[in-house]
Amino acid sequence: MNYFNIKRTIFIVPSNKCCEEYEKIDKFIEILNKSGIGKIIENVQNNIGRKGYNPFNLVAAILFCFSKFKSSIREIESLCIFDLRVMYIMEQEQPSDTVIKECINKYILPYQYEFFTMITKTIIREFHLDINNQFIDGTKIEANANKYKFVWKPKKFHQKLDVKIKNLLIEMGFEYKGKTLITSFELDEILKKYVTKEKIDINNIPSGKGKRRTKPQKNYIQCYKYLGKLLEYEKKERICGKKRNSYFKTDQDATAMVLKQDYYSKLSHDFHAGYNIQVLVSSGLITMYGVFQDRSDYYTFIPMNDLYFKYYNSYPKNECADSGYGIYINYEYMRKHSINNYVKFQSWEGESSGKQPQLFYTFPDGVLCLNACIGEEVSFDFSHHQRHKDGKLYKFIGCNNCNYAYICKKKLKNKDLDYRLYELIPDYELLKEQARENLLSPNGIEIRINRSIQVEGTFGQIKQNMNYERIRRRGLEKVSCEIMLMCLGRNIRKLFILLDSDNIESNYWKKSPNLKRERFPFPKQKANKKAE
Repeated sequence: MNYFNIKRTIFIVPSNKCCEEYEKIDKFIEILNKSGIGKIIENVQNNIGRKGYNPFNLVAAILFCFSKFKSSIREIESLCIFDLRVMYIMEQEQPSDTVIKECINKYILPYQYEFFTMITKTIIREFHLDINNQFIDGTKIEANANKYKFVWKPKKFHQKLDVKIKNLLIEMGFEYKGKTLITSFELDEILKKYVTKEKIDINNIPSGKGKRRTKPQKNYIQCYKYLGKLLEYEKKERICGKKRNSYFKTDQDATAMVLKQDYYSKLSHDFHAGYNIQVLVSSGLITMYGVFQDRSDYYTFIPMNDLYFKYYNSYPKNECADSGYGIYINYEYMRKHSINNYVKFQSWEGESSGKQPQLFYTFPDGVLCLNACIGEEVSFDFSHHQRHKDGKLYKFIGCNNCNYAYICKKKLKNKDLDYRLYELIPDYELLKEQARENLLSPNGIEIRINRSIQVEGTFGQIKQNMNYERIRRRGLEKVSCEIMLMCLGRNIRKLFILLDSDNIESNYWKKSPNLKRERFPFPKQKANKKAE
């Protein structure tokens, strides 16, 4: 007996809710028309051959599906058949997954940054959003690669092989005069000369039990093995590049990273294939995105701001970030481009909690310690090597009579000395002081709180609400396109929220007019036992 039967065909009449959704879609289509991406699609469109699916509707449908947490091509194909909203956009056309994939690769992938910024800037103009305050942060997302098939950069093995090759060349009667590592091309040329010189018939070298080889034949075979290994090491180093130490065989652009959780057991903290995703957020919108292979956030700050300037023709007015970006070159970059510095430095957490207070204060005239002792600049010697190229060494005298010695000498090995040597970069300390003043001001407090709300909330929405924990595509360019579609889907979802909201900035924290400047706890003095 059949229980699950559809006995008659039912025509579904759109409800009032559907009409409301169609009005939002019409506004979304209007935004796409005003953005100018239609001209890009028109220039790429090929009118030769049979007429295919409408590329304008198909691109709009893809973007709409990404805003509704559907990032798989199979899911988009299904929505085109069963979702009334997507059917409304596609005018009831039903493209296959192959057509959707070709549309992404043909129209979106080559112009991904143009698509993203043009649509985002249109939303900003339509709703008069303020993007003076930019918040940057990053996260690591699992790559679509087998985590067990990773390759380390064979730097040390290459150096050891180079020593073996050069010793063998001396034995063969050749001397390599280059100061760098010998290349496979150079070794191949030397091997050809050696074969000609010794008249070795490489096709008739004896092998097997009871067969004896001459010394030149043995040298040739050994050198040929070294050449094969050298080619392997050079290939691995070429794939890794200068900035990476690892890659994965199934996705050579992915880097071995320690992620917050493992997609297999959800517990492990081993190395996994991953990409470093960076975003700039302002007024709840992602204004710029970037996909990097760096394991840390230090050196992603400048490329992200360069991308922002390239597509917005200006640098952010105020920029806020956590201490993962607070290094000297980033502070210099902000000063050079007149970006107001609200980036935390690396010792921010210790200073704000009072556990590791600021020990030295830099002024244009010199450096002071907590005890108001002026440091004397001294030269570096064998006992204290220079750690930074711009660093200067200062000597502070009278430490045995200082009531702050319990903090200052806490981590020193020799605590009996009456002086302390400390290396710092004066210019960096002045930039840190500027960041400290900005961050502790009432405006800085507001920006810091909004950074946690906006940029951390953005990653929370992408990872949790959109259930995006692992990248589907492979290769840096395709991964970047996928991240762009996720970020643009997030912005389009924000567009739908703005259409329903009367107060656009209601979810963001505003400082009180009576808010006062924040201050770090100053360390207390303790009587020095040695002085007593």
